[in-house]
Formats: sequence, structure tokens, C-alpha cells
Amino acid sequence: MKALVLSLTPASRVQHFSKKWLSDPKLQGWIQVAEHDNMYAKCSACVVNLKTKCSDLIKHANSNKHKNAVKKLKSSKQVDLMLKHNLGKDEEHIDVVCANLRSALLIAEHNLSFNVIDHITKINKVNFKDSKVAESLQLVLVDEATDASNKKLLCILIKFIHGNEIKTQVLGLKEVDCDHGTAKGLYALLKQSLTEFNIEAKNVVGYCAYNASVMMGSKESVKQYLLNSNPHLISNGCICHTIHLVAISAAACLLERFENLLQNISTYFSRSPKRQSVLETFQEYMMNDKLKILKPSATRWLALSKCVDRILEMWDVLTELFRLADFERESEVAKIIYNELCNPIKKSL
Repeated sequence: MKALVLSLTPASRVQHFSKKWLSDPKLQGWIQVAEHDNMYAKCSACVVNLKTKCSDLIKHANSNKHKNAVKKLKSSKQVDLMLKHNLGKDEEHIDVVCANLRSALLIAEHNLSFNVIDHITKINKVNFKDSKVAESLQLVLVDEATDASNKKLLCILIKFIHGNEIKTQVLGLKEVDCDHGTAKGLYALLKQSLTEFNIEAKNVVGYCAYNASVMMGSKESVKQYLLNSNPHLISNGCICHTIHLVAISAAACLLERFENLLQNISTYFSRSPKRQSVLETFQEYMMNDKLKILKPSATRWLALSKCVDRILEMWDVLTELFRLADFERESEVAKIIYNELCNPIKKSL
């Protein structure tokens, strides 16, 4: 006779979200009820859903990942508080800030090109009701680059209101020597250019530069020196750089990375007239346009898209070219490139 064994285990108690957790010192500030399901709690700092079990919530609260997320959440500024700080009590300054906001909202809502901004006139009739507002609206754009002679230059542009038009002009092109490579030195060059055109730093209401710490840092930077002159300054980092960082972060989730393929193809043909001639021969034979290989750049943000488009246009030609190079065992790099070109997943990315 077979024995029948029964195993009896007590049923676990179902725990719903408790409102008292919102006032619990260990949980308050980040815990929320999950959307559409009170069986889960949501961590607003980590943006994850958690089981509504007290021990699990305490364990999550004590994790290093959560502590770092809470620290970042506390250090970030809320938009409404930033606006209240920037507006202040000066009515003239409120008009200036509101004028900037109207322009920004108009551009964002209608997805306008930056080339169209200078031709906007209707919004100016609403924004610039008096000359004081127009005189105060001056935006400074700063960028740093190195020319072909290996000299570092600081390019300074200014955007201002003249009559009913928004104009952009080059304020100065200053050479950056070893004494002006710091935030203080760069600000001195900027201040020198402003002084040459009788522009006071307090009238600069906007500042835009690339996102390096020397330009946009929270401690020692050109932005902080400008804030000392105008506490209501509105600063904005390089939009292209920001989008580039977002794209890199998104691409990191992909299983296959394509930057190495672009770099390998570019390096294979660079400084080799013979290989470039072979490429042209394949293009003629396959009746394709004679296109050049674009080199990806780490500092030319968003240029990666053009490199990808160019490789896709030349995909069939490159596949046949590297098939031959692999057959002739020309180099190990050619074999790697050919294997990646034959990978359908790589092309789909």
C-alpha cells in the first residue's frame, strides 16, 4: 500500500499598501502606492515597484543603490522652485523671464527650426512691450575649439533684440593661452569681450555653453562667475551634447554595439589610397554611387547618425569588398569587419 503524505503549509497573508508608511521615517519621502495596484509599493527615487512586505521595503531602503538614488533626488531642484528663485520680486526682471519662456514654449510646441528663430516677429509684439525688456534680453553663447594650427580659441556669440528682430553676432574670438585655461581665465576673456562692446554682465540673462565642468560646473566655472554678476541668469548646456549622451545611454542597452564597426571600417580605408581605389572599383562594378567613408567623431555630437546612414547605403558594396579581402586573408581586421557585415542583427540595429 502506498503511503499518502500531505504537506500543510500556512497560507501567506496578503499585504496591501499601508498609508502609515507615508509617514514612516524610514520610508517617507520616496515610497508611493503603485499605479493601478495597491499590492505593490513604488520607489520614486529608484523608479521601481516593490512588494508590499515591510521587511522587503526596509531591505530596499538600506541598499546602497537606493541611498545613492535618494541622494540624487534630494540634490535635484524642482522646476517650480527654480522659477520662483529666478523670478524674484523685480517686475522688470519678471517680464524678461516671461519673454524668454514664451519664446521657448513657442519653439518647443511647434517644433521650429533654430534657423527660423531669428525671423519670429509676432511673438516679439507680445514679449517686448517696452524698450527696457528689449535692452535686458541678451544671450551669450560660448564654445571652445582648437584650430588647424593647434591653437585653442574661445568663440563668443551674443544673441540680442534689435528693434523687432532677434540677431546673433560674433562678439569675439579669443586665443586661450596657458594662463586662461581655467574657469577664471575664460571668464576674464568673456568679460573682456563684453567690455569692448560696453555690455554689462548684469544685462546678460542667458548663457549657453558645452557641458564641461569648466563652463557649466556647480562650483568653479564660467557659469558661476556670471551668476555672481546676475543671480537670475538662465543657463543651458549644449543641447546636441545632451542628446548625444542620451543616445549613448540608450545604445548601451543594445546587445550589439555598432560603433566599433564604424571605427574599423573608417580606419581600414584611411590613409590608404590603394584600398580607396579598390572601393571605387567595386562601386563602379556594382553600379553604385561613389561615396566616401565618413569617420565617426567623439566630439562631433550627432554626427554618428550620418556615419550609420552612409554605411547602410554602402552595405552591399562593403560586404563584397570585405568578402574578397577575407578570402585573400589580407588582414585580421578585414575578417572581423566581414563577419560583422554578415551578421543580420548588426544591420538591423
